[in-house]
Amino acid sequence: MVSQKIILVVEDNEINRAMLCAILEPEYKVLEAENGLEALKVLNDQKDNISLILLDIVMPVMDGYTFLSILKNDPSISSIPVIVATQNDNEADEVAALSHGATDFVAKPYRPQIILHRVASIISLRENAAMVNQFRYDRLTGLYSKEFFYRRVREELQAHPEQEYDMLCSNIENFKLINDILGVPAGDQLLVSVAEMIQEKIAEYGICGRLSADQFACLIRRPPAYSQDYFIHANSEINTLANMQNVVVKWGVYVIRDKQVSVEQMCDRALLAVRRIKGQYNIYVAAYDDTLRNKLLREQTITDSMEAALEEKQFVIYLQPKFQIKDDQLVGAEALVRWNHPKWGFQSPAEFIPLFERNGFITKLDQYVWDQTCATLRRWDEAGYPQISVSVNVSRADIYNSDLIEFLTRTLTKYELQPSRLHLEITESAYTENPGQIIATVQQLRTLGFVIEMDDFGSGYSSLNMLNQLPLDILKLDMKFIQNETAKPTNQGILRFIMSLARWMNLSVIAEGVETREQLERLRETGCDYVQGYYFARPMPCDEFEKLLLQHQKQTGKTVQDDSARIADQQKPMLLLADGDVRYCQAMRGILSQQYQVQCVSDGQSVLTCLDTYASQIRLIILSLDLKEPAGIEVLQKLQHRIEVRDVPIIATGCWDEQLEETALNIGADDFAGKPHTPMSLWKRVQRTQSLNVLRRQEQLLREEANRDDLTGLLNRRGLYAVCQSLRQDDAPLALFLFDLDNLKKVNNQLGRDQGDQRICQFSRLLRSHFRQSDIAARLGQDEFIVIMKKAAYKEAVLKKGRDLSQAFTEVKWNQDVPLTVSAGIAMWDLSETLDEMLVRADSALKWAKSGCQNRCCLWEEANLWGIGNKHVKM
Repeated sequence: MVSQKIILVVEDNEINRAMLCAILEPEYKVLEAENGLEALKVLNDQKDNISLILLDIVMPVMDGYTFLSILKNDPSISSIPVIVATQNDNEADEVAALSHGATDFVAKPYRPQIILHRVASIISLRENAAMVNQFRYDRLTGLYSKEFFYRRVREELQAHPEQEYDMLCSNIENFKLINDILGVPAGDQLLVSVAEMIQEKIAEYGICGRLSADQFACLIRRPPAYSQDYFIHANSEINTLANMQNVVVKWGVYVIRDKQVSVEQMCDRALLAVRRIKGQYNIYVAAYDDTLRNKLLREQTITDSMEAALEEKQFVIYLQPKFQIKDDQLVGAEALVRWNHPKWGFQSPAEFIPLFERNGFITKLDQYVWDQTCATLRRWDEAGYPQISVSVNVSRADIYNSDLIEFLTRTLTKYELQPSRLHLEITESAYTENPGQIIATVQQLRTLGFVIEMDDFGSGYSSLNMLNQLPLDILKLDMKFIQNETAKPTNQGILRFIMSLARWMNLSVIAEGVETREQLERLRETGCDYVQGYYFARPMPCDEFEKLLLQHQKQTGKTVQDDSARIADQQKPMLLLADGDVRYCQAMRGILSQQYQVQCVSDGQSVLTCLDTYASQIRLIILSLDLKEPAGIEVLQKLQHRIEVRDVPIIATGCWDEQLEETALNIGADDFAGKPHTPMSLWKRVQRTQSLNVLRRQEQLLREEANRDDLTGLLNRRGLYAVCQSLRQDDAPLALFLFDLDNLKKVNNQLGRDQGDQRICQFSRLLRSHFRQSDIAARLGQDEFIVIMKKAAYKEAVLKKGRDLSQAFTEVKWNQDVPLTVSAGIAMWDLSETLDEMLVRADSALKWAKSGCQNRCCLWEEANLWGIGNKHVKM
């Protein structure tokens, strides 16, 4: 039901007032007032609800003319229409009423149909005017709305054909982020501030409107020039008005030379100029030109076409051959992508690859290239072609994709290929952005058997120190680096040093972009391993590469050699295959050796001996439960207690027996492979087990991150309790150290909390250096640290360890101005008590250590002997 509109009747004559109410009330809700003053009081309460006022002129206290004057001078009520009642169609009264701001008039005596008609007309007119006003003006800023701005610009351009105009459009950088962080009200206030600045600076010279959320537009008479300083100053004013800092508004200018261009296009072109300077420091205004227009429209056309192009397989794989430099032997290829558009023809990768990297489509394209490359390798294998490896590009976006490893392993499984057949090229610059995450991901890929290449090495992003930390197999030298270095005399460049460094790090080297015989000979002289470039062959379609592959095999009389064989042999992880059946070992070794260095042993004791030698290198164990001396089940049990291989996955093998399988899995095997089985069946179990192990490792890393103290990197309280749950009896006896930094509060007060935090970090590093890597270290509170030392059999050695750390801490140079000391309480732990009980004991010992003086170290047994009571640690 539609609510009734409200009319205010202002009439001093009670009979006339009653008559008006009787006429109006069937259709309207009526409020009454006896004079102008009373009417103002009603308006004060109901001004937002009243649709119209019926006003008598001659009234006591305040007459109608005075009331009209007050009404029209108050912006909050001036828009309410007023119908004035006059005497007998007196023309002078009507003119006077209209001059005071009345909307219309009716004559006395009141005629119902005339009054109802005029009231309805005026209210309808007012509502339509309000709608027009909403169309014209932006509700938030008061500037013209987009549609009305477009209309006003067209009218202005038509009215003044001789005047030169420009379209000026603005955009607030990261406006969505401002709304998300500071809230919508703050964002609205910023928009109002921009509008106020525009009104002040520009409205006098043109027409202003709001196009959308944070986009504004102005048609202005063309000034002599546009100064960056002018817009910098305007940007500062906006920040001041909005009470914000670091808000950046960028402006684009479209010079209007053709006034037949639509206003929408004028604004679009000005906004294209804004996009051109987005993110550029200290540049606030840019002008649109046709070069910019063509470039951006071309990018948009490519973006609009990319999804369909992928579905229609317009992207095709090209292969550039790689040759072994010592004998010019073909050893592999690099997969490159080309776009063969049905209308445009072949598109330059230099145009679409950077665009896809910016808009995120590169991930889909890379996955397509990987799949097509693996499909090609599978087809060649089935056709009996020589097996080679192919390098594929892995972009930065791919590295941050959580599905990267799963997609690659699933693709290899789909095409039944070994990981070493697919070399992964990661650009040098990618390692510098988030080295920790990238190194962790690449290490997992390398563990699975992929060969890792650093692409574009020498382009200037990485340091030698970083190079030493990266999980790599191959350095791929940048094309420009090769061209620059081979142009220098032999004794002046650093090419020979790079080759020596690669040899020392056990890395192979590929030089790309080799174009001349001189470059080739220089690379051969310095010891480069592989080359690719136009001197040998340009990138070519896969069918042409097939012909080259077979042709090269015929010419050389040799089987084409896969370069991954030597590289992988150098870098392969180790697999321990323990089985007494020699023929079984030989059969399985064939397929396993493609990815692993396989160590075969035939009895239980040899397994344990092999672990003593190779434990740090072994990544997987395949253990026959039929082993003797000792039996396979006993060996499996012993492996569960070997700390150095605790995270190494184990596949148990044996005759098909449900009870045997259940026993093996309960002891700790990751999988069970019943005999007999084929080599491929075992290989797939190995792949699955390794993939699951990688996932477990990823989960473990996430848990470790949640269990770390942000300041020191040591375990936090939650991490300490989690790690202690995994302690085993063979870790005992343990020593629990509770360290306390004396005088930390004094350092914070005198030198500041930053200095206090530095001391905490420095102590944590010192703590780590004084204990073994296998010992557990945690930060329990602001100035309390815990260390759980494993296999701590001798109390004297434990005490000495604590005293040595305390002494070392007092002697370091950075601990001299306001010196800190360290006190420690120690409790010996055989794992028969809980961690909480041991913390109470260590705290009692710490209390005893601090009771005499600071910088002391005390065992709980000593504190207990002297009767120091247990004091609960604040948990």
